[in-house]
Amino acid sequence: MEGISVRIPEKVFFSNDPREYIVKNDFYFTIYKDSVEKEDKKMYEKKGGEAYPTIYIKGFEQLFKNDGTQEIQLDAFFKMFHSNGDMDWSISYGRFRDTEERCAVIITAADALAADFSVGFQLSDKCAFTEIPDTGSPITLQVYVDDFDYFFPDLDSRISYQIRLERGFAVYIERFGAYTQEDLLHPVSAVHKGDTAYISWEIQENEKASAFLYDEHGALAANLPPYITKIDKDKKFTLTAYNDFCSITKELYVYRTLWKQKTGTKNFPQTDEFGRYKFYESYGGDYFLYIHPDLYISQDLKTWKIYSVNPCPPQRFKFYSSSFSEQKFCVCYVSSDRVTYCEMDFGEKSWKKYEDDAEGLISAHVILSAGNPPVIVLASEEDIGFFDLIGGKWMNGRYLKKPKGTKIRAMDVLSNGAKGCAAVLYDNDWVFFYDMEDDYKNNIFECPGVKDDNIYLVKTNAVYIVLNGYVFEVSDREKFTDTHFFPDFQAGTHPVAGAVDEQTMAAAFWTEEGTSVWEYQF
Repeated sequence: MEGISVRIPEKVFFSNDPREYIVKNDFYFTIYKDSVEKEDKKMYEKKGGEAYPTIYIKGFEQLFKNDGTQEIQLDAFFKMFHSNGDMDWSISYGRFRDTEERCAVIITAADALAADFSVGFQLSDKCAFTEIPDTGSPITLQVYVDDFDYFFPDLDSRISYQIRLERGFAVYIERFGAYTQEDLLHPVSAVHKGDTAYISWEIQENEKASAFLYDEHGALAANLPPYITKIDKDKKFTLTAYNDFCSITKELYVYRTLWKQKTGTKNFPQTDEFGRYKFYESYGGDYFLYIHPDLYISQDLKTWKIYSVNPCPPQRFKFYSSSFSEQKFCVCYVSSDRVTYCEMDFGEKSWKKYEDDAEGLISAHVILSAGNPPVIVLASEEDIGFFDLIGGKWMNGRYLKKPKGTKIRAMDVLSNGAKGCAAVLYDNDWVFFYDMEDDYKNNIFECPGVKDDNIYLVKTNAVYIVLNGYVFEVSDREKFTDTHFFPDFQAGTHPVAGAVDEQTMAAAFWTEEGTSVWEYQF
């Protein structure tokens, strides 16, 4: 067609179930002048007339639900557009010049236009159209081009035509996950190394919709679920679903793990929201776990009973953690204005405590090493200090150097060697590992998105840093190696973690179904 034309997308998408799935459409307007004969590349100046050249488009009401807010939706829709670098053009939801009907209004205040001009409007964001069509039939938009003859004398004063806009339902991936043979109902994010995973999916019920599964190499793996594969390494799968109208893709990561869920666990003691929990193995083969105010003992990590009750904890506190040696079991409490250190002697099975004033702390920990006084570790968001407990007083303060511009989210310590070590999680998702035997030498690792403020140090055959979703092995004090998937746990809960022996680590999680205990064998 010779004249001024408006180009818009050919198709728009709707959701078949807008309560569960929302489809957001990209949308644009491009206004341009076309001509059968080649024109010179000159500028045409406005020849006269007081009216601004304007384009009216009727019919966008068919894309928005008429529920009393239709005009508000349309007004917001057109406010999301911006012109591509030409301030002389504007778009809004206004009124048709002749009848005052509501419609899209595109207007230019330019004094000159090129013979082959073009101007575009793009959405600032994607838009969800709300009027769900009863059928997939196209809708028709009425276009009126007014007063461009002021620039181009060969044009009529008014040009009118129609634009057809196809509309249809988008395809959806309703379910896409990895499943074990024992449980094909609940998806998992990790599979024990060497075990089989069932990659299964479900797309929205649509006769014309299809889906293809691709493996980590981009090769087609299957077009019907389930796809059965052995997990001997971390794998990524991509599912592409499409119908005649559109296509979507979704990625799935399946991690291989050495964690396996245990069965037969009995009366595992329930944790609270304040502590950070680790269990410890004694030389005699017993396991100890402190959950305020009780110290528990177990011979098999399945059945627990109270070994001793702490008679001297503070009445109010916001954090506590424990530490263990063959001679002592220690607990450090943090309240708003003080630190309380409680110590139980295994020989006499007696408790004593020390307190000191301290404000602004987020956690406190204890490092026990043979032949040295206990080291009290105090952490705020800004600093971490190490103090020897001598005569009931914190003495000889040493401080870690933290990265600039960061805050401390969480930390843990480990009595390892003569002086021990510490791992600190910062708010930029970096973990620093500090070896106090080597003058606080640190290693740095950037975690791939830590989901919680928990961090644990556990020693079995090596020192391991445990976070929500990940385990990192510190093998040579220079770098983190062997990233092992760690089961996710519910936000706000604090698992129990610890070393079973020199080859096995374990962790207990609390879920809606009860206690879930996992073991990690190297």
